[in-house]
Amino acid sequence: MKKMLLINGSPRKKGSCAALLSIICEMGEGSGYECELTDLSDLKIGHCRGCMSCKKTGKCAFDDDMTPLYGKIQDADVLVLSTPVYFAAETGLMKNFIDRWYALMDYGPKGKHSFRFGKEKKGIVAITCGAPDGNMVYHGLAARLTMTLKSCGVSDISSVIIPQASPDTVGRSPFMDDFLDAVNAQLS
Repeated sequence: MKKMLLINGSPRKKGSCAALLSIICEMGEGSGYECELTDLSDLKIGHCRGCMSCKKTGKCAFDDDMTPLYGKIQDADVLVLSTPVYFAAETGLMKNFIDRWYALMDYGPKGKHSFRFGKEKKGIVAITCGAPDGNMVYHGLAARLTMTLKSCGVSDISSVIIPQASPDTVGRSPFMDDFLDAVNAQLS
């Protein structure tokens, strides 16, 4: 069965990101994916310390709640990242999670690098914010998270920023129609 790993970078387990991830998961299940939701707020994931041990051993030197996520990332067919906007960026929870992907990066000749991200995968970036014009103001965040996935070898990526998001209204946002069409095309 195909696997979808959904990452909630919000400290609110019943917030807008959770509501958005629920919609994406429902679509995934309808397309034959087994969905697994991870709330980063439940985990203790330390920040990357730049010790470079992972470049010698192939794995992170720190054994915390990130350790089992490496295998889940590699096994996923679809990786979904969802974060609210905090001071024009992703949450610290999401940033620590992404920074720890460094342990999956290998250096090649002439400064080229590759990621041990496992099988070819698709990516979804789903951002929520309270600002009424957040879709315009925070487009750089969506672009940066999309480029982060691309640098890891993920090629088929859709993204959305839902402005004025609330758990009750996120699914009815006018920004959802095009996004859900894109996600549906990805999952088919």
